[in-house]
Amino acid sequence: MEPADGRVILFIIIGIALFAAGRRFQTMLLTRRVWRDTARTVTVRKEVAKSAFKAMIGMALIAVFVIWVALNLNRVM
Repeated sequence: MEPADGRVILFIIIGIALFAAGRRFQTMLLTRRVWRDTARTVTVRKEVAKSAFKAMIGMALIAVFVIWVALNLNRVM
C-alpha cells in the first residue's frame, strides 16, 4: 500500500503545481492584453491631445488677430 499512497500524493502535488502554473500563465496573458489595449488608448489620447492643442493655438491666433484689428480700427476712428 505504500507505493500507491506515494503516487497519489505525487499526482496531487503535480496537479496543484500545474494548476498554479496555469493560473499564472492566464494572469500573464490577461495582463499583456490589458497593457496592449492601454498602449493603444494612450496613442489615441496623444493624437487627440495634439489636435486639441493645435485647435487651441489656432483659436488664440484668431483672437489675437481680432483684437489687433479692433485696436487698429479704434485708432483710425
